[in-house]
Amino acid sequence: MKKLIIVASILFIVGVIDILYICSNEDEISKSITKNKEVKETLTKKVENTSKKVENKKEVIKDDKALCSYEVPKVETSYISEENKAESISDISDNISDDVLVNEEVIEEDDEDVVSSNIESEEELINCEDILEEETLDESSEKLEDNVTNDVIEKEDVVEESNESNEEKMITEKSEANNVLEPASTKQLKNGFYEENGSTYYYENDVKVTGLKNIDGTNHYFSPSGKYLGTTKVKVIDVSYYQGDIDWNTFASESDCYGVILRLGYYDTLDKKFERNISEVKRLNIPYGIYLFSYSTTLTGAKKEAVFTNSMIDKYDLKPTLGIYYDIESWQSSNGSSSNEISKDMYDKITNIYVSEVSNHVNNLYKVKLYSGRWYAMNRLGALSKSYVDWVAEYNSTLKYDGPYSMWQYTSKGSVPGITGNVDISYLY
Repeated sequence: MKKLIIVASILFIVGVIDILYICSNEDEISKSITKNKEVKETLTKKVENTSKKVENKKEVIKDDKALCSYEVPKVETSYISEENKAESISDISDNISDDVLVNEEVIEEDDEDVVSSNIESEEELINCEDILEEETLDESSEKLEDNVTNDVIEKEDVVEESNESNEEKMITEKSEANNVLEPASTKQLKNGFYEENGSTYYYENDVKVTGLKNIDGTNHYFSPSGKYLGTTKVKVIDVSYYQGDIDWNTFASESDCYGVILRLGYYDTLDKKFERNISEVKRLNIPYGIYLFSYSTTLTGAKKEAVFTNSMIDKYDLKPTLGIYYDIESWQSSNGSSSNEISKDMYDKITNIYVSEVSNHVNNLYKVKLYSGRWYAMNRLGALSKSYVDWVAEYNSTLKYDGPYSMWQYTSKGSVPGITGNVDISYLY
């Protein structure tokens, strides 16, 4: 019995000792956990301070970017060298590294106070260090270095672009100043005339004059590209569908011709290339006139040709400053009729109807005249119809027509830029 009492007493004492020991350990664990929380709070504050420093450095960078938006007067005063860039990045990197080292020292000092036997608390503290140091401090440091590097590069780019823009502007202004009136190969002549690359031009308000220009009381002629052609004996071509598709751009820029007379058609039929030709000469501002080949043997036919001409003038809004011509020459149709049956008296009546009808339609704004060959005009036309003649054809070195005229068609085998094959060329007086 005594043995049982002794054993029970021993067991009771051992139990009390265990309870005391457990209570003692729980108190120690509680202290360790509390200490860990304090360390974590301290570390968190340090990270927040580091973040604030990062934000402050970002604000500095923004201020630097704002400075870059101002105009840079000279390359020398705004250029950022590679050495300065390296020093700026190095300074910021050193500041970040110092912040990281301070945090590591705090962690190490706090870690020494933790009970070494509490393995779980120690692992929790190590994980906390890894997360905060690797994910927050290192990431912030890398981003800050990248931002600073990019910002410095952007500053250099802004400076270079600004300087390139200024240089281009100076070159453009200098080029424009030189080319307004006097390119490198320009020689000033007199009264607004200039010689450029072997050709003469006339400027008015710094623009090359084209077409007809009255200068000091005299009419002067210029090609579509502005080449000076003189005051008389200026070249004019006449074309129809026989010339095919003309390269009007080449004609306008390279030829030494003043303008063109387009075939409107024949009788009451439109020339197959008229629409294209009139569209192009209008687009390129080439002076033009029109002509209609006549097949009339009666007054009714002449009236029909006049009505057709007037309708085409309206349809295509024609402004034929070189004139409207009624083409009277020898012809023979497939049905057996020919110009041989037309008398001088009938020619007078036919031409009078056409000229009167068309002149009235255009309110005499453009001259309405006759085209004919030199021999035909002198031998087949009556006095009235001959008085309408203004454009005469004779393929010779001289024109022997015995009446007045303003254009002489001197060849049917001419050659001009933009037209393949032969073309009629006339002198405009």
